[in-house]
Formats: sequence, C-alpha cells, structure tokens
Amino acid sequence: MMLAVLLICTVCVLNAGGKPVVDEDPVCGYEACPIVGVDTLNVHLISHSHDDVGWLKTVDEYYFQDVQNILSSVVNALNQNPDRRFVQVETAFFKKWWVQQSDRVKQTVQNLVNNGQLEFINAAWSMNDEAAVHYQSTIDQFTLGLRFIQDNLGKCARPKVAWQIDPFGHSREQASISAQMGFDSMFFGRLDFRDHNRRLHDKAMELLWRGSANLGNASDIFTSVLYNRYSNPGGFCFDIACNDQVIIDDEESPDYNLETRVKNLANYLKTQAKYYPTNNILVTMGDDFRYQAAMIQYMNLDLLIKGFEEFEHTYQDKRIKLFYSTPSCYTKAVNDYVIANNSNLELKTDDFFPYADNPNTYWTGYFTSRAASKHFERQGNTLLQVAKQLAVDAQESYDNAAINSLKEIMGVMQHHDAITGTEKQHVANNYHFLLSKAVKNVNDEAGQILSTLISGTDENFEFDSCLTANVSACSQTQGDKFTVVVYNPLSHKVTAPISLPTYDKTNWHILDPDDNTVDYQIENSLTDFSYVDDAQTSKTTIQFSAKDVPAMGFKVYRVEANALQHKIKKPPNPRVLVGYDDTSFEISEETGLLQAVTMNGVRLEITQDFQYYSSQDSSGAYIFVPVHDQISRIANGPISTTLVTGSVSQGVLQDFGSWGKQFIKVYNDDRSFIEFDWIIGPLDISDGVGKEVISKFTTSLATNGEFYTDSNGRELLKRTRNSRPDYDYSDQEPISGNYYPVTTRIVVRDASQDIELAIITDRSEGGASINDGEIELMVHRACQHDDGRGVGENLNEQEYGTGNRIRGKHFLVVGPTSGNGEKSLAAIERDVAQRKSVQAWSFVTSKDVSGSLNTLQFSGLRSDVPDNVNILTLEPWDDGTVLLRLEHTLEKGEDENLSQEVTVDVSELFTLFTITELQETTLGANMLLEENVRLQWPGSASNDKVSPIKRDVADLTITLAPMQIRTFLAKITYT
Repeated sequence: MMLAVLLICTVCVLNAGGKPVVDEDPVCGYEACPIVGVDTLNVHLISHSHDDVGWLKTVDEYYFQDVQNILSSVVNALNQNPDRRFVQVETAFFKKWWVQQSDRVKQTVQNLVNNGQLEFINAAWSMNDEAAVHYQSTIDQFTLGLRFIQDNLGKCARPKVAWQIDPFGHSREQASISAQMGFDSMFFGRLDFRDHNRRLHDKAMELLWRGSANLGNASDIFTSVLYNRYSNPGGFCFDIACNDQVIIDDEESPDYNLETRVKNLANYLKTQAKYYPTNNILVTMGDDFRYQAAMIQYMNLDLLIKGFEEFEHTYQDKRIKLFYSTPSCYTKAVNDYVIANNSNLELKTDDFFPYADNPNTYWTGYFTSRAASKHFERQGNTLLQVAKQLAVDAQESYDNAAINSLKEIMGVMQHHDAITGTEKQHVANNYHFLLSKAVKNVNDEAGQILSTLISGTDENFEFDSCLTANVSACSQTQGDKFTVVVYNPLSHKVTAPISLPTYDKTNWHILDPDDNTVDYQIENSLTDFSYVDDAQTSKTTIQFSAKDVPAMGFKVYRVEANALQHKIKKPPNPRVLVGYDDTSFEISEETGLLQAVTMNGVRLEITQDFQYYSSQDSSGAYIFVPVHDQISRIANGPISTTLVTGSVSQGVLQDFGSWGKQFIKVYNDDRSFIEFDWIIGPLDISDGVGKEVISKFTTSLATNGEFYTDSNGRELLKRTRNSRPDYDYSDQEPISGNYYPVTTRIVVRDASQDIELAIITDRSEGGASINDGEIELMVHRACQHDDGRGVGENLNEQEYGTGNRIRGKHFLVVGPTSGNGEKSLAAIERDVAQRKSVQAWSFVTSKDVSGSLNTLQFSGLRSDVPDNVNILTLEPWDDGTVLLRLEHTLEKGEDENLSQEVTVDVSELFTLFTITELQETTLGANMLLEENVRLQWPGSASNDKVSPIKRDVADLTITLAPMQIRTFLAKITYT
C-alpha cells in the first residue's frame, strides 16, 4: 500500500501559487506505520541526525557546511526506496533549506511527508534546553516552528513526538508543554547515571510522566529513555563521518561479512531488549550531523534488514525483525502492546534534574554559565511580547519581517547550547550579534507604532530601548529634555521603577500623562562604568516610579532639566533600619551586611553575602565541581556602606571591593519585595584557580533539608537535600549534586513558624539550599579548564579587555504563608516573579514630542482581567484573526481565593478590536483542540478534564483551572 501511495503522489503537481499539492486522503501518521509482529521482537530503526542550532560552529556555519547537504542527501535517498524513513527535528534549519529548493523538490518532500517516510518530530525552531528556559519562550519557539511546518506541508507534517535527545536534564514543565502540544510521547537520552542503572535493572526505561501536579492525567506523556543516548550501535555508523566497516553481501567476495555483521548486531539487540518492557525496541541510527552521505547509510541499513530476513535470529523464542520506523510508529506499537496486555508503566511525577554522568560530574554549572547572555535572552522575550501586542494594535500581519526575525533568533536562543552558555565563544558572540540586530529592528518597528499611537499621525519619534542603561549609558538621555514611554506587556496594571543615566544635570522636572509632577531622585551609578569604551557613560542616574501603567498599554513621561543645579548631598552612614514601616531591612554596623528584614508582618534575621567556590579542574561551562569544603568571601573583612534615601526609594550601597558592589533598596510605591541590585566581576583567576560566585542568604529557619524551585517559571517542585525520589542517591559531590535550575524562584519554608522566604531572579541561575535555612544562587563563573564535554574551551568571558562583569537583580519576599491578608505569600511571589520576568519596557527619545501629543496613556484592555489570569500571548495570526493565550497563574491550594477556577469574558475585553469568534487549539496553535486525539495508556488514571473538547465558536467565555493555559485563534474586527 505504501508503494502505491508513493507512485500516486509522484504525479502530483504544484498549485498555482507554487505550493506543493497535498493529497486529499494521504496515508500518514499512525496509518502509515509498518506492521509489527505480535510474536516477534520488533526492532524499529530510527534514521535521524542531531543538528545543533549552534555549538562548535555558528548556526550558518553548521547549515552551509553540514545541514543543507544532510537534508538534500536524505530526500534523494528516501525517494529511491519507499521503505526508508527519516525524522527531521530543527525547523530553524529546515526553513533555511526549504526556501532554497525548487518547486519539484518541494513536491517530492510533500510526497515523502504524505506517505510517512519523512516525519517531523518536535518541529520547534530548535531543540530547546529544559533548565534555563522560561516557559513562555519555549511555547513561542514551538509555535513558530509548528506554524512554518503546518503552512508549508500540511496536516501530515504535524509532529506527535517530543524528541529531546540531547538536553542535559529534563524538566517536568517540558513534559507538560509537550502533552499540551498534543504529543503522544517524549524521547530523551540523558539522565543521572544512577537513575539509568536503576531503570535498566527494573526494566523501567519506559514510563508515564505526569508533567503537571495541577493538570493531572491530561499532562501524562509516554516517555522512553533511549538505550544508547541517541547514537547508532557501536560499529554501525556508515556515514562519511564514520570509519565503521561497511556491509558486503557478495558471497563471492573475500570481504563478505553480512552474516557476521548481522550476528554482531543481533547480540547487541538481545542485550538491549532485556531492559525494555514490550516486544518493541527502538534503535537510533544516527548522531550529530549524520546522513551527509545518506545513500551510503541507507544502503547499509537495507542490507542489515535483508540480512535479518535471511539469517534468522531469535530473542526469547521470538524472531528478531528489523525495519525502518519512526518514533511515533514505535510509540504506537508500544501503546498497542501495553493495552493488549493491560500493562502499567511506571508513573513519574517529578523531574530529571540534576544530571550527572558519573559520581563526580554534575551538569549544574550551565544553570549559570554566560549569565549576561541569559539576561539578554530574557530582555529579548520581553521586547518580543511588547512588539507582538503593538503589532495587533497597529493591524500588522503575521508576516512582519522585523518581528519574525526576533522570533527566529529567540527560537535559536532556546537551543540547548545557546541559553545554556555551553557553546564556543565565537558562537556566543554570533548569538549576541543576531539577537542585537533583531532587537534593534524590532525596537524601530515598535517605536514607530508607539509614535503613531501617541501622535495620531505617521510621525516617528525615533524611540530607543536604552539596552546599555545597565552600564549607565543611553544616548537619548544626554540632553536637557527627553521623553520616556513605559509599556506594560502584562494583563494587569503595574508600578515600575524606572532608572536611566543622566548627564551633568541633577535637577529635573518630570510630568506624567495628567501633567502631574512626578517625584524622582538622583543616585550615583552602581559602579564606575568608564571602562565601557564604546559608549558615553554617566556617573549618575535618575530614578522615578511609573505608577499604575495600564495593562498591555503605556504611559508617557516628559523629563526636562531645570536651570537650577544642586550637588548630590553625601548621605550619612546607614541607619540600622532602612525602608518603611511595613517593608524594611537592617544593616549591621559591624559588618556592613544585611542582618534582618521586615515584610508582611514578619521580622526575619537574615544575612546576605557574596562568596565563591574554588573550582576543580573538571569545572567548566557544563559542569560545576567545587573544591570540597572551600568557600571564601569576596570581601575581606567588613564592607563599606552608604545610605541612599529619597522620595522614590530607601537603600544602602554596599562595596565588596574589586569584585563587586550591591544596592539593597525598598521602593516607596512597591513594597512587595526588597531589591538586591548587584554587579560582580571581573573575577580574578590569575592564581590558576577558577571561581564560582554565589549570593548566599542565611537564616535560622528550620527547613528540614527541603527547599523548592520552579520548573521553567511555572509549578514549584520540592527538593530534598542529598535525596532523589527515584533511586538511591550517593553524595560524592554534596554541593553541585544539590544544585537545581532556578528560572524565576527558589523558596524555603519553616512549617513550625509558618514563615516562607523566596528569592526571585531576573534570569535563570543555579540554586541550592546546602544547609538548613540557607539559599544560595550562583551569579557568575570563570573557569580555568575545559570540562571535557566537547567545547574545547574554558569558560572565561572577556569584555573591554578584562573579565566579564555581570549585573543582575534578586528580589526577596518573606512572610507567613498566609500572606498579607489579601493574597497568600505564594500569590505575592508569583506576582513579583511575573513582573520581573516580563518587565515593563522603557522607550526613550530625545526628540521634542510636545507639539505632537495625541495620547499620553493607553491600555489595550477595556477592563481588568482577574488577578489570577494573564494574557500570555497576543499576536497577529491570519487575516482577521489573532493568536490568543490565557493562563491561570496559580497552582491548586496556593491561595484560598485565587487558586480557584476562573472565567473570563473576552467579548468586550480589548480596546481596539472586538473578538467575534474563538476556535480553541492545542498549545502550539497548529491543530484545533477537537482534532487532538491522544493515545490512552493503562495506568493513566481518569481525572476531570481541564478543558472541553468541543466548543461553540460564538462562546466568548474562557474558563481556566489552576495552572491551565488555553490557546485560541480569535476572529476579530477592529473598532
């Protein structure tokens, strides 16, 4: 039947637009899978190439040197034999190749997709990391890749498999996202060596993974741990990159080896089969950048398949049957088996962090590596959300080149050798160049839309985002007058602290949109940034609060210098108590360190200090291996402090010496957190020893070895020191072995006192609670040696002729778990984390806009959404439609009121347009939800469904359960 389908498809023609013609009734998906035997050991050969979107080479170096040849070679080889199959993963590379192809080649690819020979799996822009990524960016990069595949190749190209074979540990939220994408299975290769050994012993290499404690069995996904990570069996790689012995089936040849090679592979397969629970095993036939000579690889695989037919081998009285397959076909075969035999797979409800490949090498350094790059990625995501919302307001189409370029580089940045910081330095530089270029283009695009909204004309105010404000440089604020537009991409109004460099002037006049005078204060810059040799830096900053910036909207602030000048008065030495009656902190007069905080009715004695671990030689970009029992302070003795007070904030500037400075402050208009604004570096490794700097918070809280970290910014997971739920843990590395990824939040709790402490981050970092009552977050790393995982370079980033300086912020929240009387502490923490992950964005112009003001403030929403709801996505989609995602922001039981189910009516929600119809889709927006029929598994206990399968398009109400995300294509009309 497959051959007939191929012959029919080869006579298809292109439509008038040059797009491949899709058969009306193609045989693809599970229907195109090979028939498996009931009484055979079914060996599914998976032809694949793992193509990193940057690592040792840049994206373009990999594409032009390797990947374009792989894709062309594979398509040609598949077209020669209808039994052959291949799986394609990274859409970033596929798009580059696709747009270069002729119509004839595109039609060939369409035919191969339609008959199941070419299968797309994952199909996100890149194979994303799972530790350092934020869930919003993960969803976005899947949406981007899935849309491109859907638009160009149709329904048969929809993936059903999450193929996360190379990331260095695996998050529960990734499993949840995959299930919500409509995927039936997930495959990966890396997990802790003890977990791997236990699963081999217990025949538990395949399991059901519950991705969400809130969504229940709707988040279950079949998960298979690959036997040989993702490489071909040893000796059976036939690509040009390999030197393995080819198969010769000519019996007259003195080099004939078919029977021997079949026997060797049979022995390998028998060993693998012992560890898997069904009569199916998956064998990966590929590796990094394989199939550059696809025909050679396939011809040898053809001979192996033929050889197993000729020379029968058995396993437990079952004949071993080899055939080309795909991960989805393997999933279906396993599903058929467990249903027929009523077999229950092991259920997993936590995650696979941290990853160690031997007792002394924990891959926990990359949680922090290249910390500046991790923050730049977070900024890129914020600007992308701003731009997409503004594009909807401006009635832009999906095909906005500037916005799509930012989407694409943001998709690349999620790659497991990009956001992780595990790439070569020249590749990191290339990532930053591409992201900077895209940010500049989108800044210009968003700035023009803002200019039009503000002026009511096509005038361009040339807004700039001042990305170098963190080093006290911004060309737009050098003069005596400038305008700041503060845009809030969240769904609730926010009060945002604004800090911008100023030059020479110290007396200013700031007006809000209602012509009210805005309080401000002038502060000295955190440190001397004169080393930044390609920008004019300032010694002072102006700080004010942008109060109640409207949801998905903006406020305009006009800033002008007064003629009167005055000097900044040198403040006195710090008081013991700094802040306000309800939120404050105390500084020790003896040490200069934090000694207590008061917030939400709780006073907690707490110290905070910067310390560092000395690295062992095996510490590098991936791996964190500190010298045991050796931790030092970055400051020698007491630190100097300076009190800084004003109408905007109260704070203390701490000087830790040459390695770091920090500003601890409380804002007058937002007392939900205490801010720690720090700069660390350059790190001195001239002694030949690497350094790993942490910010450590120490309390007397009784935490019983437990702490909590977030999973990609969503649900919290409990961590227990020196323990794992799935296997017997050994603590040869008691520090790095207890490190976990912290995307947004790390928490400790004292149940006896009913006190909770959370530290919220502005980027992904590694974190731990090594001792009870402590929290530590790694903020900077410089290593002397490569860690032997393929990069060949030590991690020691340089800028301006010296080691990197990293600037970042932590936000402290403390109180009773019950909260402040209005919200639980968990709800407060989530609110702060959301506001600091997707922050209000400042656009600045030095142009005189006073004569062109039409609108000084704007909200994209007519009314507020409930406090536990956020509009996660609003972006142009097709003509007359937008992509709309709403999320419930709390977990079950976190807040007495806000953790309840909530309903939103979107019929009159938006200001500039009206929604007339809603079609619900899967999370990736490539399939209507009613079309999504996932495989069912024994042991996946029934649960109340979290969303209806079908809905009336005229129903404009959306109900959300805790932690639920719902995705819609919304038909709109502009008002």
